[in-house]
Amino acid sequence: RLQGPLLLFVASALIAAMAAWIALHQQQQTRQAHVVALAMDREIAGKLAGARNEESELREKIAHFQTLKARGLIGAERRLDWVEIIGRIRAARRLAQVDYEFSPQRRVDTAMLPGGAAAGALTLKASQMQLRLPLLHEGDLLGFIADLRANAPAWVQVRRCAIGRAPDTAADRAAARLNADCTLEWITFENI
Repeated sequence: RLQGPLLLFVASALIAAMAAWIALHQQQQTRQAHVVALAMDREIAGKLAGARNEESELREKIAHFQTLKARGLIGAERRLDWVEIIGRIRAARRLAQVDYEFSPQRRVDTAMLPGGAAAGALTLKASQMQLRLPLLHEGDLLGFIADLRANAPAWVQVRRCAIGRAPDTAADRAAARLNADCTLEWITFENI
């Protein structure tokens, strides 16, 4: 008499054990899938953050490029504009004489820029200018160079400057007391 119910109990116990094993196995697989999903989520979040940083950097670089282009630093050098700017500065600062001479344009010396003269699709080019300027005081030279940097469609870098006393020719107080002899680099970016 007990044989039927006992067999039914054993079969039920086996079915229950099998169901419990399947449930545990599925729970373990679900946990592993959850861990993988969390790792993928972190990886995607990291990639998204990197893409946002890169986008921000690109926007900054584009804005900087547009600023350089608007200022005239990108493209062919504009020597006629440079000459006009020097004339305007000389007149505004009431300088009696400004002597200058531009050398032919060349690639920027790698000694000036540790990374070299190439900047992506642009090449840095420089024209050297020898500047001789009579001065009442050294502030005239500093102001002249500051005005050049602020207004020139080029990046103006001072390579060398020497200031010496002017020969004493007259008792005129308005006469230049100093002479400046400088070498400036007028740097522009040229498309390759």
